[in-house]
Amino acid sequence: MNKPNKEADNFFSPLENTKPYFKAAFQGFAGSGKTYTAALVVLGLHQMIRSKKPVVIFDTEKASKFLKPLFADHKIPVLVRESRSMADLAITMQKIREGGMADILLIDSISHVWEDFIESYKRKVNRQSLQFQDWGIIKPTWKKQFSDPFVMDPYHVIMTGRAGYEYDYERNEDTGKKELHKTGIKMKVEGETAYEPDLLVLMERFEEILGRDKQVWREATVIKDRSAVLDGETFKNPAFSDFAPCVKVMLANAIKPLTRAEADSAALFKTEEEKREWVREKQKALEEIEGYLVSIWPGQSAKEKKLKSDAVFAAFGTRSWTAVEELRPEQLKEGYKIIVAFVQEQIASEKAPGDGKSTSAQVAAAA
Repeated sequence: MNKPNKEADNFFSPLENTKPYFKAAFQGFAGSGKTYTAALVVLGLHQMIRSKKPVVIFDTEKASKFLKPLFADHKIPVLVRESRSMADLAITMQKIREGGMADILLIDSISHVWEDFIESYKRKVNRQSLQFQDWGIIKPTWKKQFSDPFVMDPYHVIMTGRAGYEYDYERNEDTGKKELHKTGIKMKVEGETAYEPDLLVLMERFEEILGRDKQVWREATVIKDRSAVLDGETFKNPAFSDFAPCVKVMLANAIKPLTRAEADSAALFKTEEEKREWVREKQKALEEIEGYLVSIWPGQSAKEKKLKSDAVFAAFGTRSWTAVEELRPEQLKEGYKIIVAFVQEQIASEKAPGDGKSTSAQVAAAA
């Protein structure tokens, strides 16, 4: 019986924590303590990961100034963007994603961004109310601009959101008529957004002011926890220490994600002319890669074959040329750059001792 070649089959990979970033949401009605609790979590997370970077706050309520003493006490610098614009939030996330200016983003609150997003769309189409077909534009755009980056971006994100009641019709057994009743609480945002985070917490305000011992306190109930450590738990006047067990699980045993060969499903929807152009671009990129590798290592020795295979693996996370052929042209072009860098490193490491020079053919090919 033939054993599978683990190195040759790179379509699958071992199950690892390749997204070691804490994504959480705190929802609640006004005065429930969601902003303050979210800030405590940001502080605790900043200390846990030993970040040296500022915290970025996307502030839709101009309320971040009240958090200044809290961050100052812990000597944590804060950068703020005051806006309700989805366009500004997208730029904020892009700057953190591409510039690495921060490890943690606090969005307070996402509900205002969603409301402005809807109103902006209405102005764009000159409409007072939304029609059914509008959601076919709004939801995919929101997903692309916010939900997907929120989930995939390589930094920690904690957001807050205003809560609202869910309603549904229930039949009255006495009258036989359907009546509108409250059936739950949801975040005031696009329907799926509240469930994108790994941790979803409902904040509530309670008070006892009629008796002698008057009290006001907040409670946090964990509605969703992907780590399953705190699911369903409730904390009175919550602090970061209450959520720390969940955070530790989500950040544990993290490894750097490996670039995997990913087939392009978009090619299935292209017109015939677009497909032909797409194939031409892909073929050109593949020939560039193959030609470059052959120019560096033209022989068929075991060593040269291994070096070419290693270069392909460094760029695409696979040694299968068939898998590489399934990549998009832009992925192949990016991979070509990685291969060039890989080759240059190999040439540098193989310089002849003493003269410190490479062969002229290698230098010319690597340039």
